Amino acid sequence: GDAAGRVELSIWVNEDSPQHRAMLDELAAEFAAQYGADVAVQLVAPARLPELVSTAVLSGTLPDLILHPVEYTAGWVADGALDAGAAEEVVTQLGRETFDPAALELLTVGGQVAAVPSHGYHQLLLYRADWFEDRGLRPPETFAAMATAAESIYNQEAIISGLVIPTESNLVTTHQAFEQMALANGCRLIDEAGEVKLLDAACAAALDAYYTTINRFSPPGVQTDTSARNALLEGRTGMIVTSPAILPDLAGLNPSAMPSCPECDAAEDGVNYLARHTGILTEIRGSASMAPAAFGNVTALGITPVADRAAAEAFAVFWFEEGYARWLAVNPERKVPMRWGTADEPRRYIDAWGGQPLADSDLTLTDVYGAETVARLRDGIASAPRWGIRQGQGVLVTRLYEEYTISIVLQEMLSGYFPPTDTLQQAYQRTIALIPNYAFPITLPEATAEP
Repeated sequence: GDAAGRVELSIWVNEDSPQHRAMLDELAAEFAAQYGADVAVQLVAPARLPELVSTAVLSGTLPDLILHPVEYTAGWVADGALDAGAAEEVVTQLGRETFDPAALELLTVGGQVAAVPSHGYHQLLLYRADWFEDRGLRPPETFAAMATAAESIYNQEAIISGLVIPTESNLVTTHQAFEQMALANGCRLIDEAGEVKLLDAACAAALDAYYTTINRFSPPGVQTDTSARNALLEGRTGMIVTSPAILPDLAGLNPSAMPSCPECDAAEDGVNYLARHTGILTEIRGSASMAPAAFGNVTALGITPVADRAAAEAFAVFWFEEGYARWLAVNPERKVPMRWGTADEPRRYIDAWGGQPLADSDLTLTDVYGAETVARLRDGIASAPRWGIRQGQGVLVTRLYEEYTISIVLQEMLSGYFPPTDTLQQAYQRTIALIPNYAFPITLPEATAEP
């Protein structure tokens, strides 16, 4: 159509790399040529996205589509930032059977799929398998094994830590690292009736394992995702919690984050030593008798109420058809497809995952880490437990993430603002403060003597 009659769409994407910019600009140009609708792509650093959306709701400046993590979906529907009906229509057009059913269930709000599931990844516990073997240590699959390994590896004089984990108060990964430990011990945030369960014994035991290991065997000071990554690359820790974004780095495929551990000059079959000797866990458990828990991060494409609905739905369908394989090919290590395939090829995308080239190399995840590891990295992401979402408390989860409530409490505990015994009480009180008209008896702390 002529310029005056063209529809204009805008999309916010929670990525900020030049590679994503190039791919999305190409996709937008193709859509404009085919459908006569211009698309303005705005890359947004993931940490800034929640604040920008909150501001846009208040100022009436929402974009037409938002790519975002699942923890924000329910809250943004409640805030009027997402149109669940539009997303449901896109899923219907594409075919519900082409998506991971667990992802559709995770993103269902009020009986509708509130955002279209795009991709996801498992949170990982990585460990130096060679160090574990040398010391006769078991893989850190339980709290006890983690603590034993951290103590065995920790060497203050050599500046080697047992475990490095994000602890910064303004990182969602601080919350997520603890949440996985809590889930591994059967600790729930809230139940289906809406009662906050953070004071249960299962949560106290998980927090004790978390605090004791970090307090005794981690580096001093606040840690971030970057410091955890660097510690592993430099050979200064036995374990870290992180995302699969590090996997190309371990293989020596990222010039800006190369392995530099003492052994890292060696290579095996063209792959850096560190990649060959790092153990990868997607599940942990409190004890050997408990069910293992993974932590799945899912990202979805939502349509906002301000959008030209027909045009936005058309772009979403275009994204998941013409653009999807290209989208998944950028940083594929952290983009397991939540749309498994098409009506004609039901497993087209999911079966291809693990076979895309990493970075600018010819190596794939399967080449570097093997088919068994790729299967563990790929399977069960959307079906992994998450605090609150499947209990119908997704709005509360959004508020916790927007406010960094759990991350702040954890850092305050580790910084000595209050003793570990008071931490869950702090988390409990700050959580129920986010619940309007909390309907259950509030458990207050017992009176203590003046210090």
